[in-house]
Amino acid sequence: MKRFVDGQASIFDMLAHETEDSSDTGTILSDIGTFTTPGDLEAMFQKREQHFQEFNVMKGNWKPYRGWAVNTLSGAESTHQASCYDADLRCRHVGEKTCSCVGSIVYRVYCHTCETWTGIYGDENAAWEAHLDQCWAGWRDLPVLEGKQVGYGYKYTYPEDYPAEFKRPGSPIRDCRGLTKYGRRHVPGAEPFGGVKVGVIQDCKQHNQKGEKC
Repeated sequence: MKRFVDGQASIFDMLAHETEDSSDTGTILSDIGTFTTPGDLEAMFQKREQHFQEFNVMKGNWKPYRGWAVNTLSGAESTHQASCYDADLRCRHVGEKTCSCVGSIVYRVYCHTCETWTGIYGDENAAWEAHLDQCWAGWRDLPVLEGKQVGYGYKYTYPEDYPAEFKRPGSPIRDCRGLTKYGRRHVPGAEPFGGVKVGVIQDCKQHNQKGEKC
């Protein structure tokens, strides 16, 4: 049974909304809403590392939860530099009927330019797609490109009417992956523009059903 909803809001977002008009700025709840930027998360992570040292976690003492941590980056030096964060909600209660843990890895993306988060998703691809919907409107209508491997990279040929606004740093592309069962993952920070290389599963002329070049 699915224990979370794709795209759901963060508890921090909800608490911040509930307390944004509160005059009591000294309460814990009013402070929780401030822990929503990468800088705040990094500060919390450093506190966690300090706790490791103080309480000697390696000897079995209580271990604090890691929380959101950077997984991948995309769009460096672009108008929409973004970071994907993941949170591991899995536990070691394998096979225990009483376990109530969520039991999955969840993802969300932060745009450093817009200072906005996507919702929370159980799939990394879905989180990146939500980011693209927010920051790169029109990406779903882009032509699917077929890359030709050159050395360790790929070279793409663009149609004459390919949108110029999607040929700048950070732009995503839609990359044909053939009918393979593998290679479905979207690749952030990929060539040629340093944006998200969105994997598209379809019958490309350049691929057979095994995903190999003909």
